[in-house]
Amino acid sequence: MARRTSTRRIRRRIIKPKDCPFCKLNEEPDFKDVEKIRHYISERGKILPRTLTGICQKHQLRLSRSIKQSRYMALLPFVVRPV
Repeated sequence: MARRTSTRRIRRRIIKPKDCPFCKLNEEPDFKDVEKIRHYISERGKILPRTLTGICQKHQLRLSRSIKQSRYMALLPFVVRPV
């Protein structure tokens, strides 16, 4: 009898390095700059993940904190209701 060898398939994801726009311009996300922050929120009002936006981890944490702060200051809505 022939011996079966187990073959495991290894999935390798190719991660494309994206350039962080905040690192490029040497800026920090600010809660008062609502126009820049709106690009990183979905239509429903959720914060978009790093994989979609291409922001580095440092700026993603600061961006989420500034989004939450601008929501608290009523510059951005918490939930966007469908019309």
